[in-house]
Amino acid sequence: MGNKHFENGVIKSIPKSWDETEIKNMLELKKQGLGFDLIGKQLGRTAYSCNRKYYKMMKKLDTYNDKHREKKYEYNKQFLKEINANNILDVFSGGVSWYKKNTDLKVIDNDIKVKGSEFKLDAFDFLYQHRKQKIDIVDLDPFGSAFDCFDFALEIAQKGLIVTFGEIVGRRFNRQDFVWHRYGIESIEDFNTDKLSEYLEKRALIYRKKITPIIKAEMTNISRVYYKVEHFDFGNSGCKYFPKKIIQTNQAELF
Repeated sequence: MGNKHFENGVIKSIPKSWDETEIKNMLELKKQGLGFDLIGKQLGRTAYSCNRKYYKMMKKLDTYNDKHREKKYEYNKQFLKEINANNILDVFSGGVSWYKKNTDLKVIDNDIKVKGSEFKLDAFDFLYQHRKQKIDIVDLDPFGSAFDCFDFALEIAQKGLIVTFGEIVGRRFNRQDFVWHRYGIESIEDFNTDKLSEYLEKRALIYRKKITPIIKAEMTNISRVYYKVEHFDFGNSGCKYFPKKIIQTNQAELF
């Protein structure tokens, strides 16, 4: 079967590690303007593998997403105008959070790989530590998928939730194995931001919350969705939506 194994009844590939020579050659070929298909052929790897490794390296060098970074920041500002927030949990901050440098919000930032953040934890562990707190906005902006973070983020977020769906890059390479296994998306035609978001919106109901997309930003290889969070209670006739006033959090307890 080669470099593969079974997990939960699904055949999965075991990633082949990269050595320094391969990384150097990949970066040089990309600098020359080659696409990932050609780079993959020269390195004996898939285009998908080369794409993933390249953008991981760009993030490590703090050049990842340079083309879209300013757009993302503009969307952040627009969203904050819509959400009356006092604090935010920045789960994948990439060092010192943009929110710390550009807003008056109380910010708890985290990044396990990049220096400068208040916490340096695995994102799941970071959210687990804060799961009992009620924080106005949670921002999930990973490289890759935030899927494992959804439940804690939905539990914590009181007014707003921001999610970057990094798995959308798989659509470019016809890789729907990940989204099929987790989101139940069975065709490449359904592999889109709306379907990914639909899963999260349904998941929010478990936590008695309604999340409504108010900004959908689709950029190369990623989608970033900004949600307004509202709460509901159970009425006498089943699950009925009732907006309710958000209880202000105790800043001293959080920060």
